[in-house]
Amino acid sequence: MTVRIDYFVYYRIEAGREAELLAALATMQASLHAATGIAGRVRRRLDDPSTWMESYEGVSDQYEFEIELGSHAFRHGLYELLAEGSRRHMERFRAPG
Repeated sequence: MTVRIDYFVYYRIEAGREAELLAALATMQASLHAATGIAGRVRRRLDDPSTWMESYEGVSDQYEFEIELGSHAFRHGLYELLAEGSRRHMERFRAPG
């Protein structure tokens, strides 16, 4: 049985950089999807517009995916858009059982 893992990556960005972030996320997630077959989604926190989250569902190879995710985020400049003192927090979940 293959375990499927869902990833949630959240972080804060600098104010006024929303358009840059959306552009960087679009190209990053497209290249990540091409490399891994995993499509991502993006959400913005309702009560704090500086907090954003990416989600990736159904990952079967945890280690390969995490390497790809980190390298794609770096190559597409996502770290440069983070608010001062912020970092990309990654959470992993799986279905019970």
